Amino acid sequence: MTCFSSLLSAAAITLAFSSSSFAASGWDGTWSGAWGGKPEQATTITVSGKKVVSYSYQGVSHPVATSNVTAAKITYEDQGNSVSVTKTGEKTAHATLHAGSNDADAELTRQ
Repeated sequence: MTCFSSLLSAAAITLAFSSSSFAASGWDGTWSGAWGGKPEQATTITVSGKKVVSYSYQGVSHPVATSNVTAAKITYEDQGNSVSVTKTGEKTAHATLHAGSNDADAELTRQ
């Protein structure tokens, strides 16, 4: 019975990690929107695997060195700005930006 219990525990742990990895990769793709809903504030966030690889603002792309991607939320920082993105649907998300004393929101759609 101990071998069976150990095998069952190992299978459960493997399944938990696989589900978590699969869910986080559900972010893969490019998410587009505009800060404050203003076309001149266009932004995109590109996610691959379990990390944000880049974002663009007004057409200028920037690499992202560090990010945290979970099944429900993404966070990253760059040049003193922090961004948090929360899924609202399979292909939709709500983003918040904190930049110094300014904050902005954007509704994003996966392309």
